[in-house]
Amino acid sequence: MVSNIILFGGSGKVARHITRLLTAEGHKVHSIIRNQDQKPDIVSLGGNPILQSIEQASVSDLAATITQVQATTVIWAAGAGAGNPERTQAVDNEGAIKSMDATAQAGVKRYVIVSAVDVRDRENRPEPEWYNDADRRRSEGVWRAIGVYMWAKLAADRSLVVENGRRGLEYTIVRPGGLSNDPGKGKVAAGNVHLDTMISREDVAAIVVECLKNDGTKGLAIDCVGGDTPIVDAIAEVANGKIDAFAGRY
Repeated sequence: MVSNIILFGGSGKVARHITRLLTAEGHKVHSIIRNQDQKPDIVSLGGNPILQSIEQASVSDLAATITQVQATTVIWAAGAGAGNPERTQAVDNEGAIKSMDATAQAGVKRYVIVSAVDVRDRENRPEPEWYNDADRRRSEGVWRAIGVYMWAKLAADRSLVVENGRRGLEYTIVRPGGLSNDPGKGKVAAGNVHLDTMISREDVAAIVVECLKNDGTKGLAIDCVGGDTPIVDAIAEVANGKIDAFAGRY
């Protein structure tokens, strides 16, 4: 079945892979970008570029765009990174939450957000019980280096879960570890993972696409890093086991 998909943050590296993979399968991808110069690249990937500022748009503006293209699925892959705290807050926190509200306002159910592994309330909730010393060191280092980004992601992911009673979305949170630009292997580790293995952006994109195909991923936050399990199998194992990496961490 062909889907009509809105992709926020369409010019990002993971998003470009998502666009290429989905359009190759015959889906329509409407890619939200903020720079006119990015249009040719999106078209070359098979996507339909739409110019819209996530930061400046209201919830109603975003909902209107979702409705206009008759989207059946919304993917959030936008991010400002951790360089500018104000932009990080405006995009990774506030922008993401606006997209959730807009998806609900437009009457669309399926929503997938790309977050990050180890996004959690480190001050008030216990650490994952499978973490080892290497995981703790990496967690400390990441939060020290890009804490603003991690807190913004936490606020958005928490809103998605806690406020879904009013939104009624069928959501999945994809939480990759450290990202590389290496070619995808088609194999990963997912579920209760350790933090010290990088994952390629191409494999993250493939995981997002696989989550759209597997209804068992609805309502789950899925951690993923590099590994040796084929993506279809890794996601099926998480879905079948209902392994939610965010449960009890927010």
